[in-house]
Amino acid sequence: MEKLAKQIAENIGQNFKYDYERIAVISYGLTAIFQMLIIFSVVSVLGILGGFWVEGMIIFLLVGFLRRSVGGAHSNTFTGCLIISIFFITLMALLSHYLSNPDLVYLYSAFSAVVFIWSFYIIYKKAPVDSTKKPITKPEKIRRLRINAFITLFIYGFAVAALYFVSDRQLFHSGYGIGITMAVLWQTTMLTGPGHKFIQLIDYKLVDF
Repeated sequence: MEKLAKQIAENIGQNFKYDYERIAVISYGLTAIFQMLIIFSVVSVLGILGGFWVEGMIIFLLVGFLRRSVGGAHSNTFTGCLIISIFFITLMALLSHYLSNPDLVYLYSAFSAVVFIWSFYIIYKKAPVDSTKKPITKPEKIRRLRINAFITLFIYGFAVAALYFVSDRQLFHSGYGIGITMAVLWQTTMLTGPGHKFIQLIDYKLVDF
């Protein structure tokens, strides 16, 4: 897929007479699009077969939205990104779906509260976490991304509270709330040192063989 993205980018660059830097940016963007399409497709199929499609889409989308503001650890390879994303989105969606239980909503609420409080703290201290390929150095951009992250967390938190509040009316509402919480927990963990080491370990074990 990376080779295909590079070929398409080079063809576009030749047609529009772009320089090497712009072609590299296009190639990077196409690679990201291909990754998202594959992850979406595989998670959708697994979710439909396992009955947790909604939870899978919640986690897939909300991790992506939050990541745009906070950054975080990610795999260094195309294959590694696919394996890590598909496995952990599916695992979190599966847990969210089958742990759904309105009778345990107070326990889930306490869990979510701890996760969100911790996430606000970590994002305040560390976000945005950039990469060597796309460093963030401007103070105004850092401030804007951090504010966007806080707004996103507030929206997620409100959604979780609302879902727990009405969980007695629909069995899976509490599961959706757990799914949002897990999305926040995962992406916040990717901002920390242990999160980076965890991804590096999985990269080594699953990809570099």
